[in-house]
Amino acid sequence: MEIPNRSFSWYSVLLAAGSFFFFFFLWRRERRTRLCLPPGPRGWPILGNLFQLGKMPHHSLYALSLQYGPLMTVRLGMKTTVVASSPAMAKEIFKTHDHILAGRPVIESNKTLSHDKYSLVWADCGPYWSHLRRIYTFELFSRTRLEALQHLRRDQVFSTIRLIFEDKGKVVNIGHTVFCTSLNLLGNMIFSTSVFDPHDPASAGFRDTICEIMKVSGKPNLVDFFPFLRFLDPQGVSRVMAMHVKALYDFSDKFIQKRQSFQRNNSEKDFLDVLLDYTTEDFTLAGVRALIAELFLAGTETTTTAIEWAMAEFIRNPKKLNRARQELDEVVGSNRKVEESDLDRLPYLHAAVKEAFRLRPTGALLLPHKARSNCEIGGFVIPKDTQVMVNVWAIGRDPSIWNNPSEFMPERFLEGENSKMDYRGHDFELIPFGAGRRICPALPLASRMVHLVLASLLHSFEWELPDGMSCEQMDMSDEFGVTLKKAEDLKAIPTPRLPNHIY
Repeated sequence: MEIPNRSFSWYSVLLAAGSFFFFFFLWRRERRTRLCLPPGPRGWPILGNLFQLGKMPHHSLYALSLQYGPLMTVRLGMKTTVVASSPAMAKEIFKTHDHILAGRPVIESNKTLSHDKYSLVWADCGPYWSHLRRIYTFELFSRTRLEALQHLRRDQVFSTIRLIFEDKGKVVNIGHTVFCTSLNLLGNMIFSTSVFDPHDPASAGFRDTICEIMKVSGKPNLVDFFPFLRFLDPQGVSRVMAMHVKALYDFSDKFIQKRQSFQRNNSEKDFLDVLLDYTTEDFTLAGVRALIAELFLAGTETTTTAIEWAMAEFIRNPKKLNRARQELDEVVGSNRKVEESDLDRLPYLHAAVKEAFRLRPTGALLLPHKARSNCEIGGFVIPKDTQVMVNVWAIGRDPSIWNNPSEFMPERFLEGENSKMDYRGHDFELIPFGAGRRICPALPLASRMVHLVLASLLHSFEWELPDGMSCEQMDMSDEFGVTLKKAEDLKAIPTPRLPNHIY
């Protein structure tokens, strides 16, 4: 007869009891902290408000803000989070108290990718982060550098237009097409070569790796809400991410090793050359490949999402599309493709991009911030280490700010006070790239790409929905993740508008 293992049973009971009292203590402590925090919905013990967010946190948080105010507290497991939902509160976070609230919380799925300290996106503010920021601002995305690389953007966009023309009559997955364009543009800017060939199935691996990393990063991870589960990795996020990141790093390492074997002319330097020139004992090759990974990840998905949403809104609103196309015909004509030099003379296109950013921000909640010390906003205290988020999706839908906020109306940015509004971090009603010291450093490149690709697609082709679908039948629902993607891919049939020899 087998004797039961009583010591194991007692160990299990003690472990369960200890866990219960541990969580009960945390819950009690958080209830006391609630007295100084902004108001917010009551949550479950331990779980907090997790179940109230659902699959669309930006929608749920907006609805809650209507009840609890533009600055409210929610508890996501063991993580206390303050959410801002108005321009005034966003200004407090990104400008007034930017030096205190510019920290970053640890996101488990990104630890494998960024090694924390090597990451511009996820590293905490400090001397090393400031050094990385200067490299981005003055060496990679300066006006001089971007002007010098204008021919790369031109060539990649023209190549995409040519591919669509050659497949005329076939359904085009616009998001997929733009993603590959962005991927090759960054490949040429970083490595001086394209990294994806649509005619070569073997090159799809790198593209798929980028897509998988973004997909895994966008899924809720229990470890982010309950850090004590880290050693278990219950959803396998760290394991899967490590596999994909290794593939991404191996890909970059081949270019790094090859580049180290010869010296390029100073006039031909690409991003990789610049980063290698900056390597020191602190900024090592590990830092170089981490930044390259972030360039590919942040520079492809966000641009793709913004262009896909803008195209969807134009196809869904034929009158707006016709006005944009009329402007393009007047400025560009029908005997050539759109050039970057044309963009400054396309005010309606610029207004449409602003409207797309307002209505469909690529990052609905932006990236989370963290309080580096206690901070007071509006009579409430934001304790040290509190996670802070700004719901830019809610700001863009606020009827007290925008007339008919659910409608795509580029005209709102052509007259009155809104005509002076921009998305570069100074007007807190429109901050799709964030603001303050944590504003997206690649904003200058992203802005150029969105305008150039969108203008080229509208100018070069007529677009018709497949299977006789009407514009009213389009599915315009969104899908929450790292970026606010269109739930259903935008597919359309192009018809060339320009003479054949132009393509």
